[in-house]
Amino acid sequence: MPRRRRRFGCVGCLTQSVLLFVVAGLAILGAQRIFVPWAFRLGGTFRPIAIWQGVAHLHAASGDYVLSVWLTPSSGSRLSNFPTFGGGAYLCTPRGEGIPLRMYAVIPEHVSGETNGKPMRIELHHRSWFGSTSGVDGRPRLTFHGRWQDPDLVMDDGGTLSTAFLPDGRLYDGPAARQPHATQTLSVVFHEVPWTTWRASCR
Repeated sequence: MPRRRRRFGCVGCLTQSVLLFVVAGLAILGAQRIFVPWAFRLGGTFRPIAIWQGVAHLHAASGDYVLSVWLTPSSGSRLSNFPTFGGGAYLCTPRGEGIPLRMYAVIPEHVSGETNGKPMRIELHHRSWFGSTSGVDGRPRLTFHGRWQDPDLVMDDGGTLSTAFLPDGRLYDGPAARQPHATQTLSVVFHEVPWTTWRASCR
């Protein structure tokens, strides 16, 4: 009588999935080590994975905001193959509300070594964590320009926070044609924080 093969069922499938996930992660990490070695030293500190997290406190006329961001190199570029980043952010408003944001960032120069002193641009917009962007206008939309000044990322918001929020700290969600004009440009300094604390509580 032929011996039946032992079946592992869902346990075997789960093990294979985990192994594939680990192999894929190691492959991505290896490619980053080769093609973007500078990404492991963002902020002037070596890290085992190419992810940088920072927090900034914004003191605006409409109140105090806390902006937490994380970023990692991405493959796509809209500016002549300059280094680009994807990631996310979380904005705490003066009213205690938390707004998840998506990120696109770019260093508009070619980087061969350290990023210290290199310019940086960050674009943030609201997007639901689930589903597509259909029916979502993306507000608030925030833009930051500045430079890496290790260990910090020093920027300004170009007045975009004052156009996104009303004087009482509420998000402007009215007609785009009546969007408030910029009234204040904020200096913003992102300080690096550990991964476990990158997203601040809005309470």
